[in-house]
Amino acid sequence: MMGFRNSTVLALGLAVGLSFASPVSSAEDAAIRRQSREILGWQVHIDRRLTADTADTERLSRAIELLTSQLAKIEQDLPPKAVAKLRQVPLYFSPEYPQVSPKAEYHPGAGWLRDHGRDPVMVEAVEFTNVRIFEEECSRMPSFVLHELAHAYHHRFLPGGFENPQIRAAYERARDSGLYARVERWLGNGKPNRFEQAYAMTSPMEYFAETTEAYFGRNDFYPFDSAELQRHDPDAYELLGELWGVTE
Repeated sequence: MMGFRNSTVLALGLAVGLSFASPVSSAEDAAIRRQSREILGWQVHIDRRLTADTADTERLSRAIELLTSQLAKIEQDLPPKAVAKLRQVPLYFSPEYPQVSPKAEYHPGAGWLRDHGRDPVMVEAVEFTNVRIFEEECSRMPSFVLHELAHAYHHRFLPGGFENPQIRAAYERARDSGLYARVERWLGNGKPNRFEQAYAMTSPMEYFAETTEAYFGRNDFYPFDSAELQRHDPDAYELLGELWGVTE
C-alpha cells in the first residue's frame, strides 16, 4: 500500500491517457475525465470510464458504499485534529492498469506518476484501482483505507515525513527483536489463516501503517487490534498514541 501493498515504495502502473499537448487546461481536462463528489469531508474523484457500463457502475456503487463505511469509522475512531488532516488527502477511483494488480495506493511523488504515465494530479493522494475486488479486499483487510491514509499522514504531516526518526527507530527495534518474524495472517473470504513474517517489517512506512490499523481498527496481521498491539509491541502502541494525538 502506499502503492506499497505489493512493493515497498510506490505504485506500479501504465498510462491513464493524459495528453500534455492538449490546449484544454488541466482543471478542465480533469473535469472531463473525472466526476467529483464529497464523502464525509473527503474529496473523491471518479474516472468516468468506471461508469461506462452497468456492471462497472454497480461495482463502483458498492465500492463507494464500502469506502463511506470505512471513512465513517475513521471519523468516529480517530482524534478530530487527525481526521481534519486526513480530509486534506484526495481520493481517486481509477480503472485497472494492464499487467498491474488492482490495489489501493498512496502516491508520494509526482515524478513517479509522470514516469509511469499516470496523472500527476494524484500526487499526495490515494488511488483505488481495485473497484472490481473492493468487497473482497474489505474482507481481507478491514482497515485498508486507513492504511493508505496513514501513509499520507506519515508523509505529509509528521516531522521529517517518511524519514521520521521516531518511527524508524521503533521499526528497527521491532525488526531486530524478531517481534514480527512469524505472526498469524488473516486472509478473509473464507480462506484459512496462515503464519508468516508480518507485512509491517517491509519498511518503516509499512510498520507505521500496519500498526495504525491495529491501533484504531483491525489489521490483517497479528497483532490484529489495539489490545493485542499493546501487549505485543508496547513501544509502537505508545508512539502511535503520541503521533496521532490520542495522548495529547
